[in-house]
Amino acid sequence: MGILDWPAPAFSTLDALMADALGPFGRVLIWALVCAVISMLLYKVLSPQTRIKAIKERLKEARKAMAEDDGEDFGEGMKLAKAQLAQSLKLVGFVIGPAVVASLPALAMIVWLDGQYGYSCPAPGQQVSISAQPENVAIEQVGINPAGMEDGACPVVQVPGASDGETYLVAPAAAIPVIHQKQWWNLIIGNPAGYLPDDSPVTQLRFELPTQQIISAGPDWARGWELTFFLALVLGSLAIKKGFRIE
Repeated sequence: MGILDWPAPAFSTLDALMADALGPFGRVLIWALVCAVISMLLYKVLSPQTRIKAIKERLKEARKAMAEDDGEDFGEGMKLAKAQLAQSLKLVGFVIGPAVVASLPALAMIVWLDGQYGYSCPAPGQQVSISAQPENVAIEQVGINPAGMEDGACPVVQVPGASDGETYLVAPAAAIPVIHQKQWWNLIIGNPAGYLPDDSPVTQLRFELPTQQIISAGPDWARGWELTFFLALVLGSLAIKKGFRIE
């Protein structure tokens, strides 16, 4: 489990509680609004709102002075440009830190949502295309893994080990389309499906799993969780920013 996966158990518990009353679309919509509230209020608390407001006023004045400059005095024009640039850089310096920290809850939720609503395991008996890296390594599907899968069963794959005749059975623990050997960045974002053995010549397995659709209308690319979540997140964030007068 990576650092951004730490809130995942709490997300899963709350999602299961909402499942009795709401379908996937409603739950994703609520998660987007919750994320918008947490991120925007966290940004407001962490950022120096008074100073940011003052810098924005000075930046507005600098832009107005630039617009009104007739351009006849090159030195004066450069002075106005430097003043505008200085205020812009100062504004970035004040907002970038709080913005990064405030985005962490959203990143953790996006990671969890992708695992929860991104893919599903196929129904038992349904064929799944499996590819390996490197391509010349022999793999074989030897069964299915129904444990922990609500709506299907992901394949169990036999992969070779480091020694001749040695094999490993790889059974995805979650509906994730890629299993790979553990990397350094898995300290930040883990793979819920698990990992391949470090001494196996197979470095990656990719499963062509069916994608989940939370809405039944529209083009295929719009039926997943992503469009609903990010659209609601942006609109919710803008509404909170305006309603709470966040700079």
